[in-house]
Amino acid sequence: MRLIVKLLILTLAVGSIQSCVSKKKYDELVAAKAATDQALAETQMNLKKLQDEKNALAAEFEAEKTRLNGELGKINSELTATKGQIAQVQEKLNMTQSELNALRAQIDGIFATYKDSGLTLEDRDGRLYVMTSKGVNYKSGSKKLSRDQRNALDELAVALKKSPNAQILVEGHTDSKQYPKGSGYNNWDLSLDRAKEVVKYLTKKGVSAKQLTIAGKGENLPAGDNSTSEGRAKNRRTEIVPNPNLGGMMKKD
Repeated sequence: MRLIVKLLILTLAVGSIQSCVSKKKYDELVAAKAATDQALAETQMNLKKLQDEKNALAAEFEAEKTRLNGELGKINSELTATKGQIAQVQEKLNMTQSELNALRAQIDGIFATYKDSGLTLEDRDGRLYVMTSKGVNYKSGSKKLSRDQRNALDELAVALKKSPNAQILVEGHTDSKQYPKGSGYNNWDLSLDRAKEVVKYLTKKGVSAKQLTIAGKGENLPAGDNSTSEGRAKNRRTEIVPNPNLGGMMKKD
């Protein structure tokens, strides 16, 4: 009997130990599962966040792509328009050269009859000048016309009266010497006065004032070197420019 009781006690003790070990292990497994579930939830949350960011970036990329395509289309349109403008400018340049050639032919025709009187035509950097046999030059600081200058303008007056549709610009020029400060007079004034004297003389000789325009250039367009007396003498001048605007020197009646 005692043996049976001892065996029963031993059996209960072993069962109790096994029960304690199984509960501890179970708790550990439960804790591990909870941690795993939490980690899985966090992973799924991070995955969703990454997916949302990916979708946002994809949408932003498409929007930027659309914008850039629009900009590219705009640039292409502007480039095409610019090419068209360049073509138009080139066409105008070609027309200007053609007009200049035609204008020169017209002027040659106008003054051809009077070449024996000393009138010639010069082309300087795309501008046409009527040159008399003697230049219209001046003494330093003077606007007064000399006898030779008046004789030269007589030649021009004859040509202009015979060609009443011819239009000319009279340009006055000076050397680089300046008037004293406070004098109230400068090279702009002198160059304009020189051009005025030429126009006054031409109208006195019967040229219509409608054919004449004046301009003063001061010392800004030198024909010679202002550091030498010879160069300064060349710069004290008045020049005759046919049809300065190239707008058709001769009007058809």
